[in-house]
Amino acid sequence: MNTKLKRTAAMCAVLVMTGSLLTACGGTTENNPTADTTAAAGAGETSAAANGGETTAAAADSTSGLSGTIKVLHHRTDRDQDGTMAELTKGFNELYPNVKIEYQSFTNYADDIATMMQSDNYGDVVMTPQALKQADLPNFFAPFGSYDELSQKYYWLENYSVDGQVYALPTGGTASGVLYNKKVWADAGITSLPTTTEEFIACLKQIEENTDAIPYYTNYNAGWCITQWQSLVVGASGDPDYNTKLLTERTDLFSAGSPYDAVYGTLFDIYADPTLHEEDPMTTDWEGCKPAFAQGKIATMVLGSWAISQFQEAAVQVGTDPADVGYMPFPNSIDGKIYSVSSNDYMMSVNKNSSNLDAAMAYARWFCTDSGFAQNEGEISGLKGAAMPETLSSFDELGVQLFVENPAPAELIGKFDEIAKASEVDPWGDASTNYKFRMAEAAFNGQGREAYDKIAADVNTAWAASRDEILG
Repeated sequence: MNTKLKRTAAMCAVLVMTGSLLTACGGTTENNPTADTTAAAGAGETSAAANGGETTAAAADSTSGLSGTIKVLHHRTDRDQDGTMAELTKGFNELYPNVKIEYQSFTNYADDIATMMQSDNYGDVVMTPQALKQADLPNFFAPFGSYDELSQKYYWLENYSVDGQVYALPTGGTASGVLYNKKVWADAGITSLPTTTEEFIACLKQIEENTDAIPYYTNYNAGWCITQWQSLVVGASGDPDYNTKLLTERTDLFSAGSPYDAVYGTLFDIYADPTLHEEDPMTTDWEGCKPAFAQGKIATMVLGSWAISQFQEAAVQVGTDPADVGYMPFPNSIDGKIYSVSSNDYMMSVNKNSSNLDAAMAYARWFCTDSGFAQNEGEISGLKGAAMPETLSSFDELGVQLFVENPAPAELIGKFDEIAKASEVDPWGDASTNYKFRMAEAAFNGQGREAYDKIAADVNTAWAASRDEILG
């Protein structure tokens, strides 16, 4: 089961990872980074100060005598099937032996949870629905505490807070970038990673010429996969205030050299070249692409860093080397530097109607604080001061500047989403009429860059009209 990325969430720090930049597609720098980098503090060394003056959730609640049964609704069917969730529960029950946890996972979580939330019966703990408007969070979920206190301990709370109260905690986070098979890229004769979009496409062509692998796998039949390209936009800007400036400076989304143009222009050029992607994008297979990637049949895919651990597991299952699963930033250099943005994966909330509210709150705090789920998945921990995952160690070799989006000013909170919905531009949308799918279809059908420019112009017109109406 995939982990669908949320739109980039807010966080007030910038993580800078330094190292040497690789250059060009055919250079001489070795493309096999092995450096191990971590943040200043280890995952288990979060101080009381970093925790906002609190002890851990487990320590705070372990003597409360909680009991009862709670149901946890989530999207990780794979982790139900392989026993991971059951194994995690043992750690929780060591602290709360009288609380029974029942899990229910959904293949189509977004739609199923939306249907369930039309009544009060939507479990006790849920992965926070990504389509739910920020202002509606208190209508469905119980607050964990004040933003001022919890933001000292957790990342990515800004978009999950209403009137100073927090309604969701992070289960982990990801970096934006590109998954690639190191062996395939090396077999193609590529000795250094690209630093521009032109070099990136040149590398894909080199793979097509020198290997039997599919250079880029669109996974188009799984509609959510194309939305992964949106996660690249803010990183491509190199600016943690980019989305805010789209509103305050009232600039177009698409213009020559803009981050949207860099990302979706690259998508269009890849999709428009049938030699660079699978033969029939309409019959792709998400689960099947994992072993195919591990076996060197697929070279490259745009996915969040959350995907690394899943593809490494696939490599183990088919008997190939999981170290061949590599991860690179989207190669849009700005003044010689490459950037990637960090954002939250699914958040976790508690049903305000739960009949076992205290036990549900204890579980959610434990899962997001002490369970180790993020670390096991190779994700960025939601806890401030925790170590960076080893899966992103190559970012150090590339000198990637990994940052997180700054929060919007109070008067603009929620306005980006409001404009996105009103304009039907919806950058994270997966409707078949969304501009991403229009661009893909135009590319597949060989309509050329004129079609791309027309779609981009339509997006700009719709966005500007809604923006000016909403902002005044």
